[in-house]
Amino acid sequence: MLMDKGKKVDFHLHSSFSDGLFSPSRLMEIASAAGLAAAGLTDHDTLKGLPEAHEAALRLGIELVPGVEISVRDRDREIHILGYYPRNCSMLDQVLENLQKQRFKRMEQVVDRMIKLGFKITLEEVLAEAGEAAPGRMHLARILLKKKYVHTTDQAFSLYLNPGKPAYVARDTPGVKDVMDLLLEVEALPVIAHPGAEGKKIVKELIPLGLKGIEVYHPDHGRAAVEYYSNLAAKEGLLVTGGSDYHGESIEHPGYQLQKSIAYSYLEKMKEQLARRHARCQKKEAGGKKIHE
Repeated sequence: MLMDKGKKVDFHLHSSFSDGLFSPSRLMEIASAAGLAAAGLTDHDTLKGLPEAHEAALRLGIELVPGVEISVRDRDREIHILGYYPRNCSMLDQVLENLQKQRFKRMEQVVDRMIKLGFKITLEEVLAEAGEAAPGRMHLARILLKKKYVHTTDQAFSLYLNPGKPAYVARDTPGVKDVMDLLLEVEALPVIAHPGAEGKKIVKELIPLGLKGIEVYHPDHGRAAVEYYSNLAAKEGLLVTGGSDYHGESIEHPGYQLQKSIAYSYLEKMKEQLARRHARCQKKEAGGKKIHE
């Protein structure tokens, strides 16, 4: 049960269609059992889990917040942009399919580096761990954990898989402006994911490109980061989101915790902005029809 009597939303969850442990339907069951009123599915570079999640959410009486998390290149940095409530999904899917292919190419290189470092792993093992999803670093981290090369998946990243570590390989991702333009074109709301201490400059650069929100609340954000980004969002008129970035601890023990869920009022503000945008679009379309009549 929730300690807070108010409704809660978690804007940031991952399913087995990217690098989460659980299927979209099981993920919605976990969110519902935890007492969430709404849950956001934001798989990496794919929308494929949304139909299943939507069906499960309807059955369970929980609200689905549809989204995607896209990795983008910004000079020598990789940053993540969340896109919420996309409308022209076929256009977005075409770009995401190419990103999925890049994940396979990158994983071949990462596994090759791990082998050269002395680890006894194979690409086939990582692909099997990924299942239907395109392989990502989290899948490899789980293999390392299962083989007892590391004590936690976080350790796999900090020792080998994060930028600057011996097995890290940068992906050939699209530029940040290209992704921002795409998300705006498909009428999604672009939100920067977990900007952290290094993201202060990045956020200010994204605002002129059409950024609509900041993921203020995240497990990687301490009190100072939350305060900074909350103030920045208020100053710039940006939406505030937050979530657990949940991938699942183990099949036997889901381990979902509500600490990073936030008040449902933040989702209401997002939906108000969407409603205003759709109203403007309808008005513009109606005006265009009159001109051509």
